[in-house]
Amino acid sequence: MSSFSLVIFDLDGTLVDSAADIADAVNRTLRDWKLPTYDVPTITGWVGEGSRKLITYAFQHAGSDADIDDVMPGFLGHYAETALDGIAYDGVVDTLEALHERGIKLAVCTNKNEEFVRPLLEARGMMRYIDGIVGGNTLPERKPSGVPLKHLATVAGVSLDRVVMVGDSESDVLAAHDAGVPVVMVSYGYHKSLDLHGVGALAVIDRMPALLDVPGLRGDRRSA
Repeated sequence: MSSFSLVIFDLDGTLVDSAADIADAVNRTLRDWKLPTYDVPTITGWVGEGSRKLITYAFQHAGSDADIDDVMPGFLGHYAETALDGIAYDGVVDTLEALHERGIKLAVCTNKNEEFVRPLLEARGMMRYIDGIVGGNTLPERKPSGVPLKHLATVAGVSLDRVVMVGDSESDVLAAHDAGVPVVMVSYGYHKSLDLHGVGALAVIDRMPALLDVPGLRGDRRSA
């Protein structure tokens, strides 16, 4: 297998544990509308398809038929207040640094709105290693479409046969398949009921540093 030249990471549930701050923003919004609030595991089950879908699921679960267009400004305001609370998973920053030192380009593809992504990466010491970002509102299409992955590869000047996706959810798997690139799954994220070992992943890892030993990313060869 030829070495990979670009690794595209999902954000929430892959690089950072943001479940608590996302739940906080959702619950603040529900309180604004005098609706019931929910625990972190319940809200985490709605994560992965972007902020609009997230708040839609929350309001549907609460039995509200509010117009989501009216709800979103308040939610985004609350999320702006909590978005920097996400915590990097163990070993993530060191892994990004190691891949960067091997000459591998790194990018982030998330369904979180782009304006929240860079500040969080900066706050957690990751941005210095990141070559490209696509958020949920960056392009006309987002995950599970493969368009964002293809866009990041084009911007990086890397052919798709030298790209690998790293994520935790079905959206990541579907985006990778749509783009025609392999996917590495992390076992610790927000994968809901997804069978991680049944999606044809290149590897399933329990900690991010294990990515450094995945075929095509090992340090015995530098990527072009």
